[in-house]
Amino acid sequence: MRTQPKKKHSHRYKLKDGSFAASVTTIINQESGWNKQALINWAKRLSSQGYDVDEELREAGKIGTLLHLLIEARQDGYDPDTRDFTPNQEKVAMICFGGYLEWEGKGRYKTLASEIVLVNEELRVGGTIDSIGMMGDALVITDYKSSKHMYPEHIVQLGAYMMLYEMAQPKAKFSHGMVLRFGKDDGKFHQHKIPRKKLEAGASAFRHWVQTYNLKKQLL
Repeated sequence: MRTQPKKKHSHRYKLKDGSFAASVTTIINQESGWNKQALINWAKRLSSQGYDVDEELREAGKIGTLLHLLIEARQDGYDPDTRDFTPNQEKVAMICFGGYLEWEGKGRYKTLASEIVLVNEELRVGGTIDSIGMMGDALVITDYKSSKHMYPEHIVQLGAYMMLYEMAQPKAKFSHGMVLRFGKDDGKFHQHKIPRKKLEAGASAFRHWVQTYNLKKQLL
């Protein structure tokens, strides 16, 4: 296991043998069916209103990517390049970013590192942690979301990142996790504290999904 240089969220994770590892999000998206019906209902509703569902998903993804870029730039002290994003994507991302600034202003969280890229040779997976920081004496792993709701998959994702980081840094021990959601309409932040016990359950679920993901590849 190793920590790679900082790159964009969408980059590919390279293993020592030269092949590429599946990302944590790819495995979760493919193997979790917990919210499948909710997604189908959402797609049906948009389609009935004349929206292009694929385009709406791409738009949401771009807004989320820009939000992460804005937060990383804020934490690391540099000016972000937003030329790859449309005016609407920038407008919505800035609304979410306003929620981040409000949360940051509370002064309860001290960022230690952001956009931590990890590749795990044992599981052959890679992932990018949004942030690691301190709340008092507690080491906390944090994920930023621009989604309207909190889903179990978010806990699995954060649990997987916790597992990957602690495998890479055996002396590290996270107290708990946080999922921060920022509203696209009102810019309000919603802070969800995830106890370590739930993160460990999420990590266990992720290990099972990795096994299923690999077995499915053998059937193709």
